[in-house]
Amino acid sequence: MKKTIIILSAFVLLIGNSCKKDFLSVNEKNPNSASEVTAKLILPAALGASAAIINNPDRFNFVYLWHGLWSISGGYSQPNDLTQYNIRNSSYEGNWTEFYVNGGNYNYIENSCYTDIKEKTVNPLKVNYLAIAKIMKAWIFHNLVDAYGNVPYTDAFQAPDVLKPKYDPQQAIYEDLVVKLDEAISQLNSASVDAENPGANDVMFAGDMSKWVVFANTLKLRILMHQSDWEGRSGYIAEKIATTIGEGFIGAGESALVNPGYSQSTGKMNPFYANFYAADATTVADGIKYTMAGLDGIDFYNSNSDERLGYFYSTYDGSTYGGNYFGDLVENLASAAETSELGVGMVGTYDRSAVILSDFESLFLQAEAAQKGIIAGSAKVFYEQAVTQSFKYFGIHDTIITHYLEQENTSVNFDQAPNKIELIMTQKWAALNGISPMEIWTDYRRSGYPNFIHFAQDVNRKNDTPPVRLLYPQRELDLNGDVVAGEGTINLFSSKIFWQSR
Repeated sequence: MKKTIIILSAFVLLIGNSCKKDFLSVNEKNPNSASEVTAKLILPAALGASAAIINNPDRFNFVYLWHGLWSISGGYSQPNDLTQYNIRNSSYEGNWTEFYVNGGNYNYIENSCYTDIKEKTVNPLKVNYLAIAKIMKAWIFHNLVDAYGNVPYTDAFQAPDVLKPKYDPQQAIYEDLVVKLDEAISQLNSASVDAENPGANDVMFAGDMSKWVVFANTLKLRILMHQSDWEGRSGYIAEKIATTIGEGFIGAGESALVNPGYSQSTGKMNPFYANFYAADATTVADGIKYTMAGLDGIDFYNSNSDERLGYFYSTYDGSTYGGNYFGDLVENLASAAETSELGVGMVGTYDRSAVILSDFESLFLQAEAAQKGIIAGSAKVFYEQAVTQSFKYFGIHDTIITHYLEQENTSVNFDQAPNKIELIMTQKWAALNGISPMEIWTDYRRSGYPNFIHFAQDVNRKNDTPPVRLLYPQRELDLNGDVVAGEGTINLFSSKIFWQSR
């Protein structure tokens, strides 16, 4: 049973998506009284909820299925809505709901840091919490824009004063997020020594505010790089990069990881692991035996002698890997007995920290930015560091990584690759398997890479390539329908996000 929550029409301070409270939950309080729940009590639950959203395969399995990395076992019927690209307003409603509920909690933290909310007068002792809230709201809203385009932004979280929030232009939201990130970075850098440090309540960086600065700057780089193929945007990107380039970006060993105390107990496990295994280590129904290996992924890792293959997927007979193209007819699918399950390296353990933004994603972003002349540095160095950190995520030995990068292969070797951007984006796709779904989807929509994906094989599919966005959720149509109607007719395949120039 999933929670039904009215989003935007009434602010509800909730975290989580199950009917019972767990350690990620926050008691419901009156949001008009900032003194009722302190920021330090809300922050760990809010960060845990952010991790739960982006690391829950049920929220983003469509990305992995549509982009060649996962498939559905031949032992099950295929999900027609996904194989036919027949996404509806009721599809993935939880993504919208949970992002806005989570954003509401960060908004609550932000408001609790003002001595005067209307005037936005900052309590200097709360500036660290204020900056964190701004950074995480930017993380939430750029994901919402990347999935839906125009969304409520300036009117969000304004209930009861605003019950039918307007939809802001997506480009304007993106641009304001950059402003908010710059503000947060400045506030962190200028915070007094007396400012309260969140310490252990910060379940991502343990109160290391310098890491929050770097995370914010990397998130800013991600937002700017999403726009880097949009003609006429280079001047804007260069200007915005210049304002904080000195802060640096996430480097090797500096991933943004959340761990609120995952343990082997129902409702307290790593959210990705919990989708496939129960607390007693038994398999979850329609979990590890349902979602299995995609043949494009299998083929890519196999053809490049990629040691990550055995971490992303498992063999089905002790030595052989097999996968399926998503949406193929059942009679053409390999049997369940001949299809690889998702690997133990991908699924992880019940207590593994959840990824918000990995060091290898950051390094791939820097490689792309350097190759396009947006930042200084060697694209090759950034690229090889990115691949290296992806391998090290699974504990693969340095010698194997060096051999991989030096092989005579245009799909791996930077110097031999004729198209460096294609190499970077394709290897990024391979590295983010099961780790960063929104970035995989966004990268394909903006770049067209990888360009070898076998998209849904269903002959009844509505389009030859996957949807470029999600539809506004049915509950939003029910509660805010007249405003949503003002957005016009939304087409899954032609209503592109503003940064998609191809």
